[in-house]
Amino acid sequence: MLHDVDPAILANRTAVLATITPAGVPQLTIVWFLERDGHLLVSINAKRAKVRNLQANPACTLLIEHPDTANRYVEIRGTATLVPDPDYTLSSLIGARYGADFRSFDQPGDTRFVIDLTPTKVIVTDVG
Repeated sequence: MLHDVDPAILANRTAVLATITPAGVPQLTIVWFLERDGHLLVSINAKRAKVRNLQANPACTLLIEHPDTANRYVEIRGTATLVPDPDYTLSSLIGARYGADFRSFDQPGDTRFVIDLTPTKVIVTDVG
């Protein structure tokens, strides 16, 4: 599904991840991501609301704009699988893209999940 997406868009460094709260309201967060084998991966601390939202409702959307113009972007709707990442294996892959170590963001005893977003619909928009 992601093969129709401009590689420059997927090369952008940030995206907006939308999940649905228990009250049915969208919750948005700017995230770092990694595209891997047609999936989008996001590392997240297990204490975050996003984890609880996805445990209750795995539907989510990732919005990524073109790095050179806000007139081109992609909305990737899909289903998230929360993958426990206690040893930071997947988080390290994501962090390497950003020159960051997620361990430095966490408190002692914190754990992480990787959100593995499987796209179900990809909407490419070009309003330019």
